[in-house]
Amino acid sequence: MGFMTPALLGGAALVAAPIVLHLVMRRKPREIDFPALRFVQERREANRRQLQLRRLALLALRCLLIVAVAAALARPTLQGAGLRGKEGAPLAVAIVVDNSLRMQYIRENRTRLEEAAATATGLVAKLPDVSSVAICELGRGAVGFAPDLAAAESRLRNLHPIANPLPLANVVADAIALTAQREDHRQEVIVLTDFAATEFSSSANDVISSALDESPDVRIYFVDVGVDQPQHSYLGETRIERTVLREGESLQIDALAFASPSASNVLAELYVQTGGEEPQKRGEQLVEIAEDGQGRAVFEVAELSLGVHQGFIKLPMADPLEMDNTRFFTIEVRPSAQILLLAQNRAAALMVRAALEAMGQSYACTTIEFADVRSVAWDQYDAALLLDPPALDAGTWNALTQLANAGGGVGLFLGHNASSRALNEPAPQNLLPGMLKRISREPTYLRPRRLDHPALTGLRDASEGIPWADCKVWAFWQFDPLKIDAYVVAEYANDQPAIIESFSGRGRLLTITTPLSDPATLEGREPWNILPSVPWPFVGLCDQITSYLAQDSVQKLNYMAGETATIALGPREHVTNYVLRTPDGQAYPRVASGDELISMSTTDVLGNYRVSAGAGRLNRGFSVNAAIELSDLTRADPDDVVAALPEDRAQLASDSTHIEELVDVGRAGRELYAWAIVVVAAVWSAEYVLANRFYR
Repeated sequence: MGFMTPALLGGAALVAAPIVLHLVMRRKPREIDFPALRFVQERREANRRQLQLRRLALLALRCLLIVAVAAALARPTLQGAGLRGKEGAPLAVAIVVDNSLRMQYIRENRTRLEEAAATATGLVAKLPDVSSVAICELGRGAVGFAPDLAAAESRLRNLHPIANPLPLANVVADAIALTAQREDHRQEVIVLTDFAATEFSSSANDVISSALDESPDVRIYFVDVGVDQPQHSYLGETRIERTVLREGESLQIDALAFASPSASNVLAELYVQTGGEEPQKRGEQLVEIAEDGQGRAVFEVAELSLGVHQGFIKLPMADPLEMDNTRFFTIEVRPSAQILLLAQNRAAALMVRAALEAMGQSYACTTIEFADVRSVAWDQYDAALLLDPPALDAGTWNALTQLANAGGGVGLFLGHNASSRALNEPAPQNLLPGMLKRISREPTYLRPRRLDHPALTGLRDASEGIPWADCKVWAFWQFDPLKIDAYVVAEYANDQPAIIESFSGRGRLLTITTPLSDPATLEGREPWNILPSVPWPFVGLCDQITSYLAQDSVQKLNYMAGETATIALGPREHVTNYVLRTPDGQAYPRVASGDELISMSTTDVLGNYRVSAGAGRLNRGFSVNAAIELSDLTRADPDDVVAALPEDRAQLASDSTHIEELVDVGRAGRELYAWAIVVVAAVWSAEYVLANRFYR
């Protein structure tokens, strides 16, 4: 038993008042000697004893009434488990509010974040003024205690959804550690969340449990502000086959659509914006939702002009959580890549050129024989492909190195014309991935183990149908050793390197250890392979390798919220200052950090961003979307979460009333004031009845 205001117990000393009055007002009996009245005297003696008992009972009731009133005013409580011997100490409370984008879910015209903030504000308003309160949210984590309760309430009013939230378990663990620093305080952590399953995995629960074990005086209360059976439709991540298109190529984009089990189909719309124009609707599709709650929206847009194009796919339907009904994207349409084919003669380049020209306007190919290489204007080309190069002079190799350093690509397809003596010289070694050792005559075939490298990703979707075993190879070059920074992109079936990547400046270097220029029939020597005779994947390989060397797949244009966006500047795009325009219409002048690359870390707002400078000298863009995990409203079982934490250290609240009860019990015990008033009323009533009977 304890008391919230023990000082008022001093009022019990007033019990002396009825005792004094009882003694002062007691009447002394008069003695009358009257023998004839013996029986009357006996009756009087009996009455006297009865009156004495009534008088004592009345005195006891009056004393008990005063004690009961004093005890009631002292606010008696049953001690709770959260005090841990710190009765009377001030409170240290950390309130953790889940303010991820997921908390924008609306129920009864109120978002879950608004519900959580209102509940937390009500709790803060009822705390004693000497309490220390920290407001912890998923944007900044547990940064410290507020100066006073008014500041804490202000922070709650200013909470806003976060597109790149910290893990909830980590913020809760930091809040526990922060509260435990107030060793002379009673320590509590209150977590307001929707209990999303993604935030309460077994590993996340372990993080919270470990924090509680390290802070034995801290108790934690979970407040459930979620919705048991949310109705929700949303878009998954968009998939764009190529974010950098060449003139004449079509945009191919799709996105997964998710819907509640009750939905049979949803409408998806595609909007595309060019420059400063308003977004134009370029397509719509009714997406059929399968039994697993998924469908796919697929769009193709042709006739896009040169430049940066931005847009979005959206579900126009009304939804309780609308932040994920739209996915943004950015693409670039560039002129046809200028590709230089260097070969022994024009016939040797015929197959590769035909494969590239089969890709439409993606490539503009120029064929030059090695004998005429001195006449090449290197700065006109995006990439150069050396088809079975012979020994070249140092000036040519240096010119190719400069092309790579400036951001161009160089592909070396080694065949019977190559020689280890010539290619191991310093000038060609600037481009090769290592020292040439010998020609291997071991029969094999091209068989990449993985297709996740940008030079091969375009083959991934059709990988099941690629007849790799038909891509016979009878001879290939071997390197020994490879340079430290060299990377094997693809192998032969015997695990020997087939395609090797290396780097020079801003450019890309690919070395293919067998040629792609041998004709189907040869005179005077044995063929090295039959790759050109297998149309698929020969055309795909030529396209993917050339596209990668021309830097079509290098530029990343679509990011997740919180990622640092980077833009590689071309030779004519170098700027010292630029303007970043965010999706909400704000324009921020920035200073470029370097000549080749600009970086932007302010990517917390979802939507399309533009980067411009110098009256059109620089006009680029990128898009930011939320992580797909923020759209998953699957709930964890709150009871299971509490059960996973140390016993008797965590409790669950179902509503605001329950919150106050739990916090009161944990903080100062359960208050017995109401019962004390009932006792006072009962004693007072008994005193009133007995006094009336006595004095009558």
